[in-house]
Amino acid sequence: MATLNFFPSSNGVKIRRTNVTTNGVSADIDVNVKGQLAYLNDLISKPILTRDYDNGWQGPDDTSVADFITLPLKARRIGSKYKEEQQWEDDSLLYTFYNAVNRNNYDAKAATISNGSTYKVYSLEEYIDAEEKLSLLKFDFTDRLANNWNNLDLNTRTILSYPGIVNYLLAMGYNAGYTEVNGLTNFIFGNRAGKRNVVAYTQVSAARQYIHADKVDVTFNSETSPVILDLLKGNPSFSSLTFNNFVEKVVGNYVSNSKELELLKHSKYFDDIPAVMIPKLIRMIKQSILPVTAGNIDTLLPIFMNEIENTPGWEDDTETTEDDGSPDFSVVFLDEDASVVQVLADNIRCAAQMFYSMTLGDELDIFSVVNFFTHKFMVRGNIQIADTQLREDLQLYVFSNKFTHPRTGRIVDRTRPAERQMFYKQVFNFGNAPVTDDVVVNREFPKCWRILIMEVARYIQRAQDSPNPDSYVSRQPVMQAVEDLQYNLSTHCSGMANVISPIIYDELYFVIKRILSHPEVVKQLVPAGGNWWKVVEMLYQGMKHQRPKTTILYNKAKLGYEILNSVADYNPVTFEDDKRFSTFISNVDAFIISQAQLQGRDEEDTEEEPAHRRHRDREPDRQEEEDSPSGAPPAPASGKDEWDF
Repeated sequence: MATLNFFPSSNGVKIRRTNVTTNGVSADIDVNVKGQLAYLNDLISKPILTRDYDNGWQGPDDTSVADFITLPLKARRIGSKYKEEQQWEDDSLLYTFYNAVNRNNYDAKAATISNGSTYKVYSLEEYIDAEEKLSLLKFDFTDRLANNWNNLDLNTRTILSYPGIVNYLLAMGYNAGYTEVNGLTNFIFGNRAGKRNVVAYTQVSAARQYIHADKVDVTFNSETSPVILDLLKGNPSFSSLTFNNFVEKVVGNYVSNSKELELLKHSKYFDDIPAVMIPKLIRMIKQSILPVTAGNIDTLLPIFMNEIENTPGWEDDTETTEDDGSPDFSVVFLDEDASVVQVLADNIRCAAQMFYSMTLGDELDIFSVVNFFTHKFMVRGNIQIADTQLREDLQLYVFSNKFTHPRTGRIVDRTRPAERQMFYKQVFNFGNAPVTDDVVVNREFPKCWRILIMEVARYIQRAQDSPNPDSYVSRQPVMQAVEDLQYNLSTHCSGMANVISPIIYDELYFVIKRILSHPEVVKQLVPAGGNWWKVVEMLYQGMKHQRPKTTILYNKAKLGYEILNSVADYNPVTFEDDKRFSTFISNVDAFIISQAQLQGRDEEDTEEEPAHRRHRDREPDRQEEEDSPSGAPPAPASGKDEWDF
């Protein structure tokens, strides 16, 4: 079975980025958090289970797999006296894991019995794959997880990025009695013994590592120590921007207030004091008019506790600071480190589809080419239609202004050029089509798109200029440009744009596959052989008396679609994957080349086109103006208004 790997490993030193978004700042994962999770993932991925076809799966010391995997997960203890298995409490899950792995040399994937024979041992992943029902549950859970990945908070996404941890949660939930996917999912995300237990393990273990490194004189290796209880109540984010600061803040309450804390410890009421109340009691001891001493602490402490308990919301553990008279210019960000910017990926995929249709349908002008074919070329009698289906498709498209939906077979109305141009203007600010007062034009898109192209070009240049091919070039500017474009399109490609985009594409697909690609059309228009590209080129040349940039515009449409789809699927984790990031950079690089070729062709057409060709191209338009009534607008190139049957 495939395992989750959202944070793929890579070689070399990377420049880590801060993920600046419209919802504030979230950062890379704290280094101690990553270290503890990596150690946990590695340990619980060791082969440790055995299989007896008479008694089923067993853990160490012949315990059942259910009894073993549901052992309590206790946080790692840090310090010089906590070595080997003593890093965890006795009879905890990791204590048992560590002892079994080192006692039986499970790293060699073989356990040795006293008589010298060996038997096979299995990891949790191998156990899951061998159990058919559990294997299917893992597949369903993984699929659900992928579909909801962007909706998870930072801490949850971090722990579920480690395949060993995911396997542990699945195996524990399954052996706890959750044998269908809904129950198993609810257990992992909602039960205290599920992912919340792994988050708490990581928070406490990483915090203990910081406290030990700072050599702070506080008790921290006990689960009931006030500093650990305060830490868990705060539920700190794994963000590198805040985790260590939060730990220092919690520990600081006990270090800077050590004198007051010692007074509390000598009180007979100390064991009855809630951990969240201790910082408030320390503050009241400091602010007390009557000096608090070891002699009067037992008298004053009940008074302080009663005053705190009668204060509404005292359990919120809010901090207050002494007013020193200086102005306060600080701000409080109205978001959370664990929150995720929500963008509507479907809106961006809609924009990708519309970009493809816009480039082929209206920039390459396939819609006009089809109209020229049906309204001009075929009227001259230059082609014979023998196929019944083709005849019906042409009748429906030309005379009824409808087409057949390629997948459902429903009859759908054709789109009008003015409609298409209006939505191109709304989403991409493309063209000069008039829009209604209610349409909000996306005037920022050209800028966001241009910045993305420029940042990718700069990234490529920096990578090429690097003296060391193995050195890492920062991806931050590219990722920021992608996030800006992602938010822009998520906001603007909405409403009726979501409705008309599939219709435009379906019509484009219909005219290409059912008309321009039809064997009868291809055979009669390009008898020497070819495909619909050749048909488009021949008709376009007859319509505009110049050769179209067919392959270049097709590449532009295809690459633009791929780029915008990558933007839709983007989150900071995806660009940590070198393969996916390289594919994205390659697509943008190829798009830049296609765009440069288009601009070069436009300049050549302007500079080198002979005067008599330019004069000849203008003559049809001039003739149409002369034939039209004075003041009347010219007839549209396509749509219901050209032929009124």
